[in-house]
Amino acid sequence: MKKIKEVSQLVGVSRRTLQYYDEEGILATDRDAGNHRIYDPPALERIWQILIYKELDFELKDIRQLLKADEEQKNVCFNRQIEAIKNQMITLHVQMKFISLIQVCGMPPRPEECSGKTYAERIREIRDSIRRDILKKADGK
Repeated sequence: MKKIKEVSQLVGVSRRTLQYYDEEGILATDRDAGNHRIYDPPALERIWQILIYKELDFELKDIRQLLKADEEQKNVCFNRQIEAIKNQMITLHVQMKFISLIQVCGMPPRPEECSGKTYAERIREIRDSIRRDILKKADGK
């Protein structure tokens, strides 16, 4: 059994983080006679899993579910996270292309007042056009 200070050093997170995980119910710990948190090997394994899931950018509510899930449920969560990351990658790719477009062509023209379009709508049109081009090229590969 290890005390919180020892575990904090071992796993590389603060004592407060370990306490927070306990308070949030994702890391149940035992207590010694002095009411200090103590960690057994299964708790250390659970910390390992929590830290892996945090590294994979899962939110605490998702981590809570993953820790209780069977393999099939975990795979559903993993696939959902992969899709979210793919969408983030597309968003970043669109932003990079938009920046490159401005570098090469300069600022796009503002919409005319008589067009009835707001600046935000015009920017979304440009962004969506770039996104469609990226997705079309990705489908063509």
